[in-house]
Amino acid sequence: MFVSVLTSQLVFAQNADSLLGTPFHRYWTQQRLIPKIGIGSQDRAFLEVGLYWHHIYKHPLTLMSKGPYCTVDIFIDDSNFLIGPKLGYEFTAGMFGASLDVTYFIDQNYGSENIDRTAWVTTPKVGISILGFADLFYGYEIPISTDRITSTSRNRFSLVFNLNRDYFDLKEASRNR
Repeated sequence: MFVSVLTSQLVFAQNADSLLGTPFHRYWTQQRLIPKIGIGSQDRAFLEVGLYWHHIYKHPLTLMSKGPYCTVDIFIDDSNFLIGPKLGYEFTAGMFGASLDVTYFIDQNYGSENIDRTAWVTTPKVGISILGFADLFYGYEIPISTDRITSTSRNRFSLVFNLNRDYFDLKEASRNR
């Protein structure tokens, strides 16, 4: 009887984790550096391009994502060229998303003197997300330096796409262990 108890572990033991194949398994995917592109409006249209250190959480009911990003806002109109490199952090859960970023605006050739004007701003944003893949956000720009770029509104709307290939096949995505 003692021999059969000791050998039963070899005969009846599972070789693999049975939870990995179930639909209710929860896991974080491996973080990826992905493109982040979008468009927006802040009195005038702008383009946002950059990189996002993206992380997806698969839950039985929804998807979540999070991570830091580095992008650039590019505003172009007839009178001047406004560029805004920024660092931020984004979190999404299902249909809800939030983000916070700090932007350093450079207003090229401002005014009749053609001098560059700069300003620091922070922008908290909230809005609707499609599982972290596409985000429609509203943000309010808060100046954090003495100078302010007055050629744009403080209110901003943006539609941004996080182009992570893991969204297309989450079952086969590399997992964070």
